[in-house]
Amino acid sequence: MNAEFRSNVDSVDQEALAAYRPLLDEVHELIDAGDYEAGISKLQKVARASGSEALMNYLIELRVQAFPRMSEKITPEPMFEANGLLGNPEAVRARLDKDGYLFFRSIIPLARLQELREQITQILAEQGWIQGGDKRMQALAIRRPLREGQPQFFKAHDRIIKLEALHSLAHEPNLMNVIRQALGSTAFPHPLSIVRLIFPDSPELATPPHQDFPNNQGTPNLTAAWIPLADCAIEDGSLAIMEGSHKFGVLPLKFHLGAGNRRAVLNENVLSCRWVGADFKAGDIVLFPSLTVHKAMENHNLERMRLSVDFRYQLEGEALTEGCLQPHFNRISWDDIYREWKSDTLKYYWRDKMYIEAPWDPTLHELPEDHVDEAYEQQLAYNIALTRRKEGRSARGED
Repeated sequence: MNAEFRSNVDSVDQEALAAYRPLLDEVHELIDAGDYEAGISKLQKVARASGSEALMNYLIELRVQAFPRMSEKITPEPMFEANGLLGNPEAVRARLDKDGYLFFRSIIPLARLQELREQITQILAEQGWIQGGDKRMQALAIRRPLREGQPQFFKAHDRIIKLEALHSLAHEPNLMNVIRQALGSTAFPHPLSIVRLIFPDSPELATPPHQDFPNNQGTPNLTAAWIPLADCAIEDGSLAIMEGSHKFGVLPLKFHLGAGNRRAVLNENVLSCRWVGADFKAGDIVLFPSLTVHKAMENHNLERMRLSVDFRYQLEGEALTEGCLQPHFNRISWDDIYREWKSDTLKYYWRDKMYIEAPWDPTLHELPEDHVDEAYEQQLAYNIALTRRKEGRSARGED
């Protein structure tokens, strides 16, 4: 038991914990052996059923300490830069099939990215998320981090999802040229356009390893394009890919605080794959099919938000689910989104495409039965961890 943990549990009712001492000794044997997940799981089963406030407090404190120890400590190897394959669609597709991703430099015109970043940061500044004025485009966070799904999150997101510049970026000609070389001539984007608003100094909220297929379903050939809206180094929370992980099917899920609230449970085959990543420059893109395992690196920048978008593409004639034809989070109608657009060209464009609407399979998206308890415990532990970080920096005069 480390000194920090001991100091924080000293305030827990030690007399109330006395009856559980053999259990706690077993838990710490697992933790001392490096298996935090097994230790926490062993304690959870008893703590949740015990009705003991002291034991639950002990569990939460253990989870606070476990956050940094249970996160994936990876140093991704460099991504293969595929620009040299462009012009040879067969080579592009063969590389995508082999690696489960394609990384390209300098595809999106910077002016298009700047336009969208300008509009997003204006909304974030007006909502009090970031500094305004001449530093607005730097996206310097000035509030406590928000999770996707919180009411304050939607106050900004509901405005951003209406931006014509967001949805039209999925159709940008240079991007579509690359997409069609990678997938085929009939490739088109889903209207489901996603913006990621990632706060600094919240590593517990970093999007965990996951696959897109459980969230989207339809064709497994569905391919995402991830695009940062400014330079985004690994240290700033860029995307990492498990090379070759698309070959091992759909993986089971467990709860996580990050975007989507789900992480994939990685089996031995997937764990044998290597992580790859890159320091992205504005204009770079990475493509990957929906079975490829990927994650966000932790945003270690203590000031700047990471702003990025991702779009989904498929060939005509392939399957998709109804949710892929709806706005992200499906809180606002398309008529409301389109109301202030300057052009009608892209409105309901997918109605002219051919596709098979497949039924949604809820079993592919289900979480374990204990996910509500898991969510509560993770959120509580995260709030404590974040508060302590802030207090520690204030005490050191770093804020």
